[in-house]
Amino acid sequence: MLVTTTETLPENLKITTMFSMIEITHKIQISQKGLIKGFLERKRDEHQEAYERLIESAPSEANAIIGVTQSTATHTFPEGTFLFITYIGTPVVLEEKKERSEDSNLFD
Repeated sequence: MLVTTTETLPENLKITTMFSMIEITHKIQISQKGLIKGFLERKRDEHQEAYERLIESAPSEANAIIGVTQSTATHTFPEGTFLFITYIGTPVVLEEKKERSEDSNLFD
């Protein structure tokens, strides 16, 4: 899956199908975690999990998400301080443009 922040595609690609915008928000605890929770989650990459959730929320037909933006916010609750990462993007189906031969019709 191609994920890009730009809406401008390389010249060799075209959008054939565009889906509705998708949005996910992922919560990450950034305050001190308890000893057991910290030990169990020490190899966990929560930022990668947020990115993967964005990809998983796209329709299965999509092969790219364009115009992706990210925003963050923090909030403190009694159980700790959390970072909220929000991703927004537009899933699309991209295809390579066909090369035009010199004798092709302009309307091909």
